[in-house]
Amino acid sequence: MLKHEALFINGIYDEVLKEILDVQFALPEHLMYLQPYSSRNMTKLKADPPTVEEPIRLYISITSDLATIRYQAEIVGWEDKRTLSSLKRTVLERVIKALQPGEGTIYDAAKGGSGESVNLLTIRRLQMLDKPFSVTELVKTSNSEPLSDNRSTSGGWSYVVQRGM
Repeated sequence: MLKHEALFINGIYDEVLKEILDVQFALPEHLMYLQPYSSRNMTKLKADPPTVEEPIRLYISITSDLATIRYQAEIVGWEDKRTLSSLKRTVLERVIKALQPGEGTIYDAAKGGSGESVNLLTIRRLQMLDKPFSVTELVKTSNSEPLSDNRSTSGGWSYVVQRGM
């Protein structure tokens, strides 16, 4: 059962998402990976990690259209990349290199090289929305304010609920 609160990520490269869609078209339940650029960990996901049994919805805008939710998925896992065992890191890098060549590997540097990239999200059921919608339809759970559609740069995330839910 999906948790009530969702996560919004602002501006993922469309090419990254299309690679995931290609795999999940052939293997619909295959788990795939996202690595948001940031040296801040996703504290709520760290405190209460999503699972296959209790996933959290993910809303995604793309870098070329930051004001519109174009994709959604289910997050079924969160890990701090700094704490991965060497065996797990090696296996995950093989999977990512084979199935997500645009990602290449598990990377450690955050955007701009300032700090570490710490979050590794495991996702499933990525879908491109038939009817994309404005980010203003999402309300931040931290302050009950809708997200702003005045977005000029990629990066960052917010914990949200969809308006009216």
